[in-house]
Amino acid sequence: MILNKTFIWGHRGAGFIGVQNTMTSFQNAIDMGVDGLKTEAKLSKDNEIVLCYYQSLKKNGEDVLINNLDINEIREFKLENNESIPTLREVFNAFKNYDIKYNFDISDPEVGIRIIELAREFDLIEQIEIAQSAVNPNPLPVLFSKIREFDKKVTLINSIFLKHSPIEEKHLELENMRKLNIQGINVNFNFVNFELFKKIKDKGFKFYIWGVLFKRSMQKFLTMKYKEQYVDAIFSNLPDRLLRMRDELQTSSQG
Repeated sequence: MILNKTFIWGHRGAGFIGVQNTMTSFQNAIDMGVDGLKTEAKLSKDNEIVLCYYQSLKKNGEDVLINNLDINEIREFKLENNESIPTLREVFNAFKNYDIKYNFDISDPEVGIRIIELAREFDLIEQIEIAQSAVNPNPLPVLFSKIREFDKKVTLINSIFLKHSPIEEKHLELENMRKLNIQGINVNFNFVNFELFKKIKDKGFKFYIWGVLFKRSMQKFLTMKYKEQYVDAIFSNLPDRLLRMRDELQTSSQG
C-alpha cells in the first residue's frame, strides 16, 4: 500500500520567518517548498479580497473595519517591511506558474463567494480551500450554506472552535459536514490525539492539524498513522523545519 505524504501548509506564508502575510513571505514559503499557502481573507468595501489577519486598520488615528475601507485606503497601510497588504488577485497573478494550493480562513460567506469568483477567473477553483476560522463559534451552516449553494464542489474545511475542550462528537458537526459536503476537519495541535485522528478518518474525512511549531510535535504528528495513512495536512509558522522533518520521517513506498 502507498502511504500518503502529509501536505504542508505555510501559515501566512513563511510564518514567523520575516513579516507574515506579505508577498515576500508567500514567495519565501514557496521557495522553501510548501505545498500550499494558508492565510486569512477579508473583503474590502469595493469587493476586493485582501489577505491579512487584521479586522481593522488605523485611519486618521481611529480603528476602521476593513470592510469599511476601499482598496486604495487599505494600500496606504504599510506592514513592518513597508509592503502593502496583498490582494488575492496579486497573489494569484504572482504565483500562477507554481503548482500550489491555497487555504483561506473566512468569517463571512460573501468573502468565500468572492474568493470562488476570483479562483474561477484564474482557473484555480481546484486549487483552493475555504475554511471556517477556529475562533468562529457559529454552526457550520451559518458560514457555508450560501457558499455551497454558489459552488457545489469547492473544498470546504471545518476548523473546530478553539473553546471546545475536550472535543466531543457534537462539536464535529458530522451531520452538517455531510449535508454541506465539507471534506475535512482542522484541529488545533493541543487537542489532537490518535483516537480523534482515527475517528475522523473512519468517518471518511480528511484530518488537518494547525499551530504546529515545535520539533517534538512535528515528529509526533508526522509519524502518526492509521490504516497506513499519515495525517492529511499540517499548518505551521515554521514550514521550513516541518518540510525537512517530513522528508526525513515520511517515505512513500509500496508494501
